[in-house]
Amino acid sequence: MINEDVKHLYATGFFQDIRIDIEELTDGVQLIVVVDEKPVIRRIVLEGMEVIKERDLRKDLGLIEGQVLDEFAVKQGLNKIKERYANQGFHFVRVRYRVETDRATKEATVFVTIEEGAKYRVSEVQFTGVQSFKEKQLRKVMKTKPRNLWLFRLGRFRDEKFRDDLDRLTAFYQSSGFLDVRIGHDFEYDDARGKMILKISVEEGKRYVTGQVNVEGVKTLPESEIWQRLAMLPGEIYSQQGLAQEIQSVRDFYHNFGYMDVQIVPDVKINQEQGKVDVTYRVEEGDLYFVDKVKIRGNTKTKDIVIRREIRIQPGEKFDGDAIARSKQRLENLGFFEEVSHGTEPGTAPNRKDIVFQVKEKRTGELSFGAGISSIDQFLGFAELAQRNFDLFNGPRFTGGGQDLSLRARWGTITRNFELSFVEPYLLNKPVSFGLDLYDIRREKRNVDFREERLGFGTTFSRAFAEFLRVGLGYKLEQVELFDLESDAPEIVRLFRGKSWLSRLKLFLKHDTRDNVFFPTKGWLGSLSSELVGSFLGGDEDYYLLQGSFTQYWSFYGGKHVIEWAARLGFADEFGDSPEVPVFDRFFAGGLGTVRGYNFRRVGPIESGSAIGGASMALMNLEYSFPIPYLENFKGAAFVDVGDVERDTYSISFDEFRVSIGPGIKIGTPIGPIAFYYGLPVANRDVEDENGRFEFSLAHPF
Repeated sequence: MINEDVKHLYATGFFQDIRIDIEELTDGVQLIVVVDEKPVIRRIVLEGMEVIKERDLRKDLGLIEGQVLDEFAVKQGLNKIKERYANQGFHFVRVRYRVETDRATKEATVFVTIEEGAKYRVSEVQFTGVQSFKEKQLRKVMKTKPRNLWLFRLGRFRDEKFRDDLDRLTAFYQSSGFLDVRIGHDFEYDDARGKMILKISVEEGKRYVTGQVNVEGVKTLPESEIWQRLAMLPGEIYSQQGLAQEIQSVRDFYHNFGYMDVQIVPDVKINQEQGKVDVTYRVEEGDLYFVDKVKIRGNTKTKDIVIRREIRIQPGEKFDGDAIARSKQRLENLGFFEEVSHGTEPGTAPNRKDIVFQVKEKRTGELSFGAGISSIDQFLGFAELAQRNFDLFNGPRFTGGGQDLSLRARWGTITRNFELSFVEPYLLNKPVSFGLDLYDIRREKRNVDFREERLGFGTTFSRAFAEFLRVGLGYKLEQVELFDLESDAPEIVRLFRGKSWLSRLKLFLKHDTRDNVFFPTKGWLGSLSSELVGSFLGGDEDYYLLQGSFTQYWSFYGGKHVIEWAARLGFADEFGDSPEVPVFDRFFAGGLGTVRGYNFRRVGPIESGSAIGGASMALMNLEYSFPIPYLENFKGAAFVDVGDVERDTYSISFDEFRVSIGPGIKIGTPIGPIAFYYGLPVANRDVEDENGRFEFSLAHPF
């Protein structure tokens, strides 16, 4: 009993020594508890630090003046200080402490002395024992990189990151069939230069392949469908990662047919002598589940109907994993929510479950003013009032209805635009979109012999005919004025001097399978359109435009590296009494957005030194974007642009194609997105294009 009491006293943390004295009395014994209290910390003094701020070290130390001194806690704090120094390259730091106690007051001063030592940076990563891969493949797996200022690498060594690197190397080998791999490491230091060499030793071991593969327990679905989802078949490289992917693939297949509790249990037998792994997939199908209710939570502004019309699974239907994933994707593409997640809850019957979509609203209204520069517009300013989740009938907040309303103004050296647009994506809660636009656009002279102003309005109706397909019809009435012509302006420009009324119908088709409309990494977007401008519609001119575009996205390394391939084709031709397709509706190319590296609008027909546009256009763009190590908001890019604009209709000349290549940097900043490209023409370049040119843009909201 006494021992337990002593333990409880020690557990309070206030005493460094406890003694029990027993004194015999005539009628019993007297217990006297003699304690030696721990001192109270009066002051904490840190000495010797130069690189790291004292307040950060005090936070790591974790001691507070006025608390009881706990030597175990002090040692824990010293270890955290050592870890901080090690993560900044100080691997031989010495951290000591001493305590001075005033015995009269039982107050202590804790002195922490730091000897930082030399700071080391990684100069080289060496491998030994590597036989099956190139060393550069292994270096790519690691996040610890040698110092290289040209590649923005500082060579910083962090213990925690390096331990993760060793785990990544092990996982890399095991994913390639080397199940018994062993990774070791050592360090070599150059004290004079402050450099360190990482020496990584590899014992690869045997490479395992898949032996026999069996599937058991399949009852309700075709077993042949299961086999189609298995890629790790006999003779293929075996890995735990591959096994996990196979299990997930089969599980997803069952989820698409409503078997939400399916279990895939692998029975793995490793034959080390033969280097083979036999796998049996035991399927426990479970029950077939149906949707009971579809619940929505977290929408404090957005109406339920706006969310429900994007959901692709309904009460009473079998559970469908693909439909649930597509619903989540559509909700994310609205741009109304910071987060979208989903889960399940028990329903009203054993084989029924509720689906719960949880959303977190974000700000969708925006009032912004800005200024910036670009290689096309030079100086520009803008102002925008926008609400992407507008509701015309929900005053005074006017939010939550899923409509899009924006008022934009932009003025620059080359352009001046004023635009008002409104979009109702579900007219009368049907999959029919209605759009209305009013605009006033002015373009100043740049490589052309005229100034241009467009004033008009347009309206559009479109309908979704399938999950990814939309067909639409639009009408636009506008007045276009060409003025301030140069005296030697080409004939095609002088033909349309003054004001022209244009009345046009547009029929278009769009197919969109992109995973994210804001930052796509996979899928494709295709569109076809035909525009008919006619005097029979009340205008002054007769001509038509046919255009098509296609953009495909591929990604790898978890979506961080993206390849984008785009192609555009356009043709225009006059009919009736119109002598030409007007210069203001012809195709132009050259510069950012078309063929980088060539002068703005100078890819195509030129007369009297002025660009006149063409009736045929073909453009192709290939761009690879990738993250830049250690620079979170920076992305590098490399591109190839190909394009041609010809004067005559249906007259693309492959011999005249302009081609440019170059690098780029894209930066996401708090003041807006910045993009820099350097385009170097390599085919059919003019004298003015020989040295290439920088293309850049900056938008600065404030």
